[in-house]
Amino acid sequence: MSYSKTPKLNNNDVMSDILLRLPLKDLVGCKCVCKWWNSLISDPVFKLNYSQRNPQYNVSGFFLQKFLFLELHSKLLFFPCEGQINAAPKPSLSFIEDDKGVRIQHACNGLLLCSSFRCGEEDRKYYVCKPTTKQYFILPNIEFRTVFGINIAYDPNRSPHYKIVCICDSYLTKNHRQIKICSPVTGSWKPSGKPFIVSDEDMLFNRGVFCNGALHWVGKGNLALRFDPEIEVLVTMPMPPIEEELTERKVRYFGESGGHLLLIEAYGPLTAGFDIMEMKADYSGWFIKYHLNLGGVAMQCQAVERANRLSILHIVYHHVEDVDESFMVIHVPGEFVSFKLRNCSLMDLRSNNHVDLGLGLWYSWDGVYPYSNTNFYL
Repeated sequence: MSYSKTPKLNNNDVMSDILLRLPLKDLVGCKCVCKWWNSLISDPVFKLNYSQRNPQYNVSGFFLQKFLFLELHSKLLFFPCEGQINAAPKPSLSFIEDDKGVRIQHACNGLLLCSSFRCGEEDRKYYVCKPTTKQYFILPNIEFRTVFGINIAYDPNRSPHYKIVCICDSYLTKNHRQIKICSPVTGSWKPSGKPFIVSDEDMLFNRGVFCNGALHWVGKGNLALRFDPEIEVLVTMPMPPIEEELTERKVRYFGESGGHLLLIEAYGPLTAGFDIMEMKADYSGWFIKYHLNLGGVAMQCQAVERANRLSILHIVYHHVEDVDESFMVIHVPGEFVSFKLRNCSLMDLRSNNHVDLGLGLWYSWDGVYPYSNTNFYL
């Protein structure tokens, strides 16, 4: 008589399959149940499987941080995109214990890169955090005299690991810069490539834009840079020509949405009209994606009509069944206004009844941090 043997189940596989089905908040809590579960959930392969099984890469909204009379508030403001009201309930950075205060430096696909606030570079600490799960990781000390910019690069489609890219001073000359990279895999900083020269052009290194696997930086001159943190290659990008008789470009917005790199320059009031430019897929140059005139918006919204100034906060590239539903969010004192780019029609208005902006506060694109509620955990 022969007996069929039932294959022995792998307990790790069974438990992993169960854990993969949990919501993110419950999954993070399960790390504290026992060492076994913590080991399974912390495994890089499990993280990648979880992110791919639970994709959510569209921007849910964006964070803003209050600065008032040089005082930093740990409570964050969150402006949700349409249908994402509960994407980041009661966000705050108070869970990071730093007696100097904590400010946001950069954001990428659901992760925030933060640092100590009022202190010298030698005393500054840097953190990677996820405010919705109140998790954070302290980065190794950065032993450089000057940090010109620090950015986070993270694509859950490609890897479960993020990388921190720092632009710092070099031992060669004052015009040389050095790229250094840190990841949770290495746990330390390492130089990437040789020091490179940056001229007097003011590069916006602290507002790098992560798009299609690479970090991008623009400047106020003719130089723009692209850096791939995986293969560690730095190349230059073209910039639009600067208007005649001007020596410095005025960047009013630089960002990414849906894999599209977007740039706005304006040399006069935004209400006089401006172009939204998009980088070509082959990086050969920029083309005009939209030309906007806010005069029609002003007629629909008194906040725009009466504002002496306004700023562009964020652009969302969005298409539904081949219909362009992309929109832009602008800030006028005390209010946010968003409208469709296709026809400049008013789309949404969130006043102080929805978002506590704080009277007298002013926000611009370089103080806005897009947030995607990705299922990533530290």
